[in-house]
Amino acid sequence: MKEELIKFVKFNAVGILNTAIDFTAFTVLVRLGLNEYLSQVISYTLGVANSYVLNSRWTFREKGVTAKRIVLFILVNLVSLGVSTGVIALCREWLNLGEILSKLISLPFSIGVNFLGNRFLVFR
Repeated sequence: MKEELIKFVKFNAVGILNTAIDFTAFTVLVRLGLNEYLSQVISYTLGVANSYVLNSRWTFREKGVTAKRIVLFILVNLVSLGVSTGVIALCREWLNLGEILSKLISLPFSIGVNFLGNRFLVFR
């Protein structure tokens, strides 16, 4: 039980760093004039790369990389990216909100999907 709690804390610490990387990159790219949807894909990808490295090596201490784990990780993150991009589109197109506020609103949705998918599919 203690070991699972430690994994949970580490997973969330990595998640905070991933979110910071994602949000910072998104903000910079949008401020540089890049379209918010392309900015979302690029920034999210940077967070995902960090997530895989830190979660596989530090959180779950996986010794080897398997094709199955990588495929599942990519699939979970594609779903999470789709959810976050969908929320951004909803906020932008239907609610007429700004790019940054739309991104902030999308975060809890993508974090939830990502945590559940990684915990129960990728690193179980």
